[in-house]
Amino acid sequence: MRKQPLCTIVGLLVLLSSCTEQNKEFSPASIIAKAVKAHGGPEQLNAINSRKEQGTTLIYINDSLFRSSQYYSLRKEGGKFFYQSPAYLRKYQSGLIFSSNGSYSWTQNDGALAPYMQPPEEHQNKKGEDYPYFFGLEERNVNVDYVGTIFEAEETLHRLDYSDEDGTTEQVYFVNDLWLIRKTKRVIETSQGPAEIIRYFHDYRKVSEIMLPFRTESHFPPREVNINLLRTLEINPDMPDSLFEFPQPKLLSQDEEDNYSGSYRNAIGESFSIRKKGKSLFITYPGREEIALLIVDENLLMYRDGIGNGSRMANLMRKERDGKPYIVLLLRDQENEWVKE
Repeated sequence: MRKQPLCTIVGLLVLLSSCTEQNKEFSPASIIAKAVKAHGGPEQLNAINSRKEQGTTLIYINDSLFRSSQYYSLRKEGGKFFYQSPAYLRKYQSGLIFSSNGSYSWTQNDGALAPYMQPPEEHQNKKGEDYPYFFGLEERNVNVDYVGTIFEAEETLHRLDYSDEDGTTEQVYFVNDLWLIRKTKRVIETSQGPAEIIRYFHDYRKVSEIMLPFRTESHFPPREVNINLLRTLEINPDMPDSLFEFPQPKLLSQDEEDNYSGSYRNAIGESFSIRKKGKSLFITYPGREEIALLIVDENLLMYRDGIGNGSRMANLMRKERDGKPYIVLLLRDQENEWVKE
């Protein structure tokens, strides 16, 4: 949402006119200029400082409805965003959070009962741009090429490829004549490996002279589709920056660390141990390498179990029964008790 001078579009046209000469009628410059106008124009788009949304999220896995819940979303200039579903999460509740303060990203996903930091390679740095396909291309060293047209769902779509200085390319598809963005496609690196993300934008409506999609679809491999149906929208509400910061985990006391440290065994004889090394706690299963634990608070530790597409977040909840400690391990919708030896 970084403010752009009104001369930006003029400068953009000059910049992009050199990107390709292969198709002057549908050059990157002409398509982006038409798209900016169709979405509301540079003055209106650059007047957006923040957005607050509420709606419904539908998650489909293998074409079956997996979850339906209300979501809550915030966006602010500087590349800050926060998305949460269900809209109001209880403590230690499974849900979805995707957030960034503009410099780093954090999430709650993959079965986690609390948020955790994402690795730097998963952070999508928009450098303050709420409309990254329109503005600030020269400053961000983004090159744009016109690829051609495709015919999809009874629409002709024009494809532009946006390539950044890191060598990452994102495909963006604009509807012929309407010049609204219909689809984007990119490959990102995740903790589970490369993933192709496809997003669709439908049901555009005018709000404060700006065209906004009230239905978005995000497609994730292998067969997951997230659909967001927008219900309410506020433009430029007040938002403190603290809303986008990662909730700092609690520092455990020496006694609390000692309460976790030790060996544990479940009812079928499986075991693991928790040990402190330096300033961190680690979990070790027999025959496996130790894994660093994320300390959420005195009652919850988390770690990623497995690698690749089969990995999930594991939750270790500390409890006591008759004065004796035990741990409940929540992983892949399964719950097991582990007694401290």
